[in-house]
Parts: sequence; structure tokens; C-alpha cells
Amino acid sequence: MFYKLLSRAVTQTISIALATFVFTFFASPANAIGTEPSELYANASDGTPLHWTVYTPEGTGPWPAVLVIHGGLFKGGNPTSGPDLVACSRDLAASGFIAFSIEYRLAPPGSLPGQVSDGRFPDQSDDTRLAVLAARADPRCNGKVGAVGGSAGGYEVAFTAGTGTPGQDRIDVGVCLSGAYDFTDHRPDPNLQSFIDNSTNYVGCDENDIVALQNASPVYLMDSATSPLFFVHSSEDTMPYNQLGDVSRALDALGVTNYWSQTIQGTAHAFANWETVRETAITFLAAAFAGVPPPPTPTPTPTPSSSATPEPSATPTPPPVVEPSPTKLLLNVSTRVRVEGGSSVMIGGFIVTGEVPKKVALRAIGPSLAGSGLSDFLADPVLELYDSTGDLIAQNDNCSSLPANSIPANLKPTNGLESFISTTLSPGSYTAVLKSVDNTSGVALFELYDLDPTSSRISNISTRGEVESGNDIMIGGFIVGGNDPTKVIVRAIGPSLTAAGISNALTNPVLSLFDGNGSLIFTNDDWKTSQQKQITDTGIPPADDRESAIVATLTPGNYTAMVSSASNATGVALVEVYDLEAQ
Repeated sequence: MFYKLLSRAVTQTISIALATFVFTFFASPANAIGTEPSELYANASDGTPLHWTVYTPEGTGPWPAVLVIHGGLFKGGNPTSGPDLVACSRDLAASGFIAFSIEYRLAPPGSLPGQVSDGRFPDQSDDTRLAVLAARADPRCNGKVGAVGGSAGGYEVAFTAGTGTPGQDRIDVGVCLSGAYDFTDHRPDPNLQSFIDNSTNYVGCDENDIVALQNASPVYLMDSATSPLFFVHSSEDTMPYNQLGDVSRALDALGVTNYWSQTIQGTAHAFANWETVRETAITFLAAAFAGVPPPPTPTPTPTPSSSATPEPSATPTPPPVVEPSPTKLLLNVSTRVRVEGGSSVMIGGFIVTGEVPKKVALRAIGPSLAGSGLSDFLADPVLELYDSTGDLIAQNDNCSSLPANSIPANLKPTNGLESFISTTLSPGSYTAVLKSVDNTSGVALFELYDLDPTSSRISNISTRGEVESGNDIMIGGFIVGGNDPTKVIVRAIGPSLTAAGISNALTNPVLSLFDGNGSLIFTNDDWKTSQQKQITDTGIPPADDRESAIVATLTPGNYTAMVSSASNATGVALVEVYDLEAQ
């Protein structure tokens, strides 16, 4: 399964006896733990002496061992790098594990005393393997070895969990805090350049040497025997957002199911997340050491949000929709935009692919937006549905005019002036038009629900409307369903619309993509400024250089694409989401 959003309820499925064991130790007073002086654990291949700082539990061992692996951009750090790392080591000892906080060689410009080599790949991973072997052989260890690492240390945890020999230099379980897993990830990200600079410095190549980067990336090296892993990432982490999706996708492809992942709201990085997840992490470690497979964490049933924006109160939240069987697919879409007359009505297009008909529902929401604080809403929307030949196949003005009980209770608009259409559609292209019954203007919300996600699929969703400023920019929400990540391209089209007879097209659209927490994960102004090759390779790059596009592999969940103007201009724009897995 894919994006396994961890919940307290899931951790409680581990046996009562195991939980009692974990939290009895976890509750031990911190001052009861002994901290031993730094010890030599091995000499690296170039003769560099490698030390670890040991945190010993109370009582008599041997105990399961946990390596604590510091971060530092692959070129800095040490076994006592900051209070959060030390707190992690002490918490592990308080929970009945002997914690070895390890040194490893550092890439330029950092170095350890006595280091001769440059510390580049695979020196650091070789040192981590030495630590695993040393811990297994240590008389204070019962032969079981796990690891907790942050940032570059999280990389080492993933590397030694997915490679090496089980029971020897491969760890038995790991916790990765903001780790790096795919050095070829060159998607747009606020911290992308730093990520590229540090990863290429560690590998010793430039960003175009994809083979060298792949040869050092855990996602390309892991196998089906990968040890249990718990991945933690914050929503505004300095580690590029897609690292979590990259490693999950790789493990899913290998058929590995013994991992959990959790995204934490905020900006914390690496061991700064430890306090938030320590009980869950310790439970995960204890389960693996006890030979209890971590229970699979089910993908949550998404609640389709009409707008997963940083201002979620701007639109109402539609009711939940049944989650499909595991697959890769787009589910519901909702786009909020200002509706005018003429070419500035809202036009929503979508494609049904497959071999069997699909049942969908469409809604046009206007007056209900007043409950979210919008005063300039469309008072009486009308919804029309056309097939690929341009024939009108369904229409509704007021949902109150429909037969009683014809609308499912969880989809019924809250205002009778709003519109609703439910129909079963054969595979093909369709267009929904949302306009005013009396040619007035206002902000409205168009929604498309996939009521039968196990049949066929929706492969393309697009909405065209007027982009202004403030609350009147275009806000397109969509849901990635199933249990697997889905590769998509999101496009913001403006100047190209003039070829379709749109005289007031938005001249320079800017595209911003947010996750379900309202956190910005990607942004693009002119599509050739980043990801040009990836976008071109999709076969559907924008026709105008000023238009915007983003290619991303997204974990299941809610996303919002916001289209605004680079120059605060107004005009008609088109926001599109293509499911590249279905093309």
C-alpha cells in the first residue's frame, strides 16, 4: 500500500503486552540513564577511527541496539549534534534500547580526525555498515540492531535497511526523519537547489549524471527484503517534499508493505520531529525487534475538500465519497472561480477512459458560499453537461426541482437554487458549463464526483474561468485516490486560449500547488524555467512559454492548484490536471 498516514488507533493494534513493555520503559526517568564516554567502534577503510557515544538503559543487558545517525548535509555533524539528537538517544535508552550515536566520515568540506578519504559515496554508508556489525557483536547488544537517523542520517537508515545482508550489516528496523532517498529528484521545490548541491557534493558528480545519482539513491537499490521502516516528514520540511513519495513508490513497486509514513504539520526538520513522533517510533522499533510485523496502515478515505487552500474556510467541504479499490486514479475535482457572462462562464471538461460506463455527479454551488464568508457569490447557478459532439445531455437549474430522494443525502446542495446532475457516462470527453440563470456575475464552485471509482477512470480534468485577484483567483481542488501514487501534470493555460477565440485570455498565469495541509509544495511561472524535459516528455507541454506546468508524482490525498496572474492582471485561464498513468 502507498501513503500510510499513521494514526494513534493503528499503533494500538500492536499487542497489549508489547505496548506495556514499550511504555513501561518509556516512562522511566531520564536521569536514570547512564551516558558512557565516547568509544571507538571501528576503523574505516582509510584508517579513520570511528567513535560512538553510548546511552545505556537501566538494568542488565543485553538489549536491542539502535544506532542514532546524525545529519549535516553529508558534510558536517557529530554524535551529539544538537539537543534533539541527544534527547532521541536518551529516550531510546529510557525505552530499553542501548543507543549508539555514531560518527561516520564526512564529505568535503567536513572531515573527521584522521580521515584520509574525501567521505563521498559510499564511504559514509560503508561506515554505517561497520557500525551495524559492531553493534551486533557488542556484548551489550542482544544481536538485534535498528537505527534512527535524521536528514543525511535518514538517508543512511534507508540505505542500510534496503541493502546489505539481513542479520549482518543490514539493520533490522529503521526510523527515517526527513531523509533523502532519491538524488535524481529535480522537481520544483523551494529548497531544490540546496538539495541538488548537497546530494551532488556527496556523490561527487553534477546534477546531470543521473546514473551516478541513481547508484547512490536508496530508491534504486532497495530490494523486496527491505527491513521495516517508519518515514517522518514535515509539511514544510527543508527536505524536498517528494522524497517521501519517491521512497514509498519504490517500496510499493517491490511489494514491500512493512513500512509506515507520517507527515507532520510545520517546518521541523530531522531530529526536531523526534518529540512529536517518539512514542510511535519507539512502538514501531519495539514491534520489529519483537518480531511483530507492523500492522498495515490503511489509506484514509479522503474527504473531498472543495478547496484545499491555505484558506479552507473560503469554500464548504462536500461530504465524503467511498474510497476505491487500490489503484492509481484521480477522483473528485472542485474549482472555485468568478463566473461572468460570455466567454467568462465556467467551463469544466473531463475525460472518462476505460471500457465500461462510469457514474458521476456534478454540482454547481453559489449561495452556500455565503457561509464561508463570501459576499460576492453567484446567486443562482445553472449547470449544463455536453458530450464530445456538443450535444446537451443533462441540465439543471435548481436542485429543489428534482424529484424527492433523487439526490444522495451526502451530496445534496444546502441551497435549493444550486444545481445537481447525476448520470452514467460512456467513455469519452465531456464538458460542463456553469453560468448564471440571469446573466449576473459572482463566485461559484464547480464539483465533479466519481461515484464509481472501481470502473473506468477519470484521466483528465480541466476548468476554464475568469481569473481576477483576491478571492477571485482560480482555485482548483482535486483528489488522488487509491493506495498508490499517481503521476500527474498540472497546467495553467492562458495565452493559448486566444487561438480558441478568447480575446481576454490571462497573459501570464502562475501555477501554485498545495497539499491537503494547505502547504505549498510546487510553484511555477513560465513552464520552461523548470522541469522542461519532464514536461516535454509528457507529450502535452503548454503551447506558450508564458504558461505554467508542474509534473509530480502525488501521494493519495487532497490537492489544490491555484492560478493567479504574474502581474496582477485579469483574464480567462484554464487549469488542467492530467493523470499520466492513464494516458
